[in-house]
Amino acid sequence: MIILKKSTNWQFIFLLLLISVKPGISQTTGTNPLIPVLKGDWIKLCDRPQLEKWHSPKVEPVDFTVFQADNKTWHLIACVRNTTQPGSGRLLYRWSSTELERENWTPEGIFLSSQEELNHAEGRLQAPFHIKDDGKHYLFYNSKGAHLMTSDEGIHFKPYGNKAVFPMGRDVCILDDRENSGKWIAYYTSPEPEINPATRNHTIRARTADKLTGPWSEEAIEIPPITPPFQGYEFVYAESPFVLKRGDYYYRFEQLFVYCSKDPLKWEGSPIATLAPKDPLKRLAPEIITHNGNDYLLAYQWRGNDPRGIYMIKLDWK
Repeated sequence: MIILKKSTNWQFIFLLLLISVKPGISQTTGTNPLIPVLKGDWIKLCDRPQLEKWHSPKVEPVDFTVFQADNKTWHLIACVRNTTQPGSGRLLYRWSSTELERENWTPEGIFLSSQEELNHAEGRLQAPFHIKDDGKHYLFYNSKGAHLMTSDEGIHFKPYGNKAVFPMGRDVCILDDRENSGKWIAYYTSPEPEINPATRNHTIRARTADKLTGPWSEEAIEIPPITPPFQGYEFVYAESPFVLKRGDYYYRFEQLFVYCSKDPLKWEGSPIATLAPKDPLKRLAPEIITHNGNDYLLAYQWRGNDPRGIYMIKLDWK
């Protein structure tokens, strides 16, 4: 019970009553999803690299990962395609920078190429994904399954074993869902015969594990693409999945279409945001990193007359 004095400010009392009736009223993420919006301009982190080996004029960086090493330097590792390396012509290349918001990062050279002793597909290293846990750096990538490398400081990586840690197609994303389900969740693109003719038989699947090093679940959960296929690129929305959590909601990026759900393995409904309304295929394979309280969205650019490369822009949540 609140006892009022004649001098009491009634607006202040009304505010107190609101707080007492609805605790946590300012925490809107408990009832409504946040809406991501782009802020500012895109900046180019890197473009076509000059490879020291297997170079061609058509090389271009595509799926990538960005992270900060323990010495505070930033690192960008990307799949580079259209090289002259035998096989599929894909390898991993690295750039670095002392600052995140800096254009034209420093080329560091080929990070990794296919190795028979690691059971790689020849010339096919794709889609790296970095995550840090308990002071250790983990780097996943695909080549005949999900391979893993580890590092103590985020600069020098070594293979974890000599084969894939779980079977998959390509384009892996790892979500830390331990606070909710007690598991890590790995999302990836899965080309499978007759799974979905509308997407050229591409779908998204997920596996779970208690530890990043596995064992990962034998069962793979199908997560069908939500967005109707885009004419001319039927499986674009089954490629390069990215999922993160904010508040009570999970946000899934089908390229730059954004969906939300309270269940990381079940998705439906319309997108809550379209971050590239004019050309949804200009920038692909999005990844989000957080630094100093700010979120940044990164994607590789490949369509039109703009330079090929990896680009970054600030991301706000309204």
